Amino acid sequence: MTRHVREDLTTGVSNVQATALLLGLGAFALRVVVEFGIEPMSWRLSFVPAFAVYAAGAVTALAVPLLAFNRLCPRPRPAPRTLLIGPDRGHPAFVTPTSPWMVGPFVIMLMFLAGNGLATDRAPDGDVSISAAGWAQTVVTVALIFAVAGWTLFRGPRVELRPGGLLVRTVRTRFAEWEAVLASGPPAPVEKPRQISILVRRQQPDYGAYVVRILHRWLAVDAAFLAGAIRHYVDNPQHRADIGTRNELDRLIASLDF
Repeated sequence: MTRHVREDLTTGVSNVQATALLLGLGAFALRVVVEFGIEPMSWRLSFVPAFAVYAAGAVTALAVPLLAFNRLCPRPRPAPRTLLIGPDRGHPAFVTPTSPWMVGPFVIMLMFLAGNGLATDRAPDGDVSISAAGWAQTVVTVALIFAVAGWTLFRGPRVELRPGGLLVRTVRTRFAEWEAVLASGPPAPVEKPRQISILVRRQQPDYGAYVVRILHRWLAVDAAFLAGAIRHYVDNPQHRADIGTRNELDRLIASLDF
């Protein structure tokens, strides 16, 4: 794995994130068009034709951005067999970023649904408008949904390999010191695996262990490569101090090249 490939991964992730964000904004704009244009037009029809017109408009408004994303951002095959160097030099790490190819459609749908948060009023003549109080409610609702979409896209699920241990972030964030991860780390995933499971010893005075699950389908990394990297640092403590450096990443990739 060359440095050029890693740079391509960084650029690819950024480009797909930007594409998902722009298409999400487009989906929201189309939803607004449906709300202010197509829906009032359907009110002049009987129930069945009105429902058909509204449903066709809403489905089209969502389908166009989703199809565009699928066409513009095909998932890389095979999955990337590399990690990224963490941007925070104060906390060196190898990072598996959130896969924008996986969360992109979810973000687009979420931003589309933000259009449902428009606090519109229907006038007797059929016109649609937003009152002053409605604008405040609309801004808060849309901003909240957009914030969730942005967090999912840019700060969503990820795994960080740090000198001191392993950080796994999903809905919650869990950190396990390398010494607490049971010997040999996680097994290599089987064909079409759904997750990587890591068994971690509990800290004293507790006994036993607990499982940390990595849903790698949401990560921009090959599952077998990630499992191998975790096993490597569990079994080779002498290499942990160099985690977060380019030379160590080159050495890790060379050692896992199979």
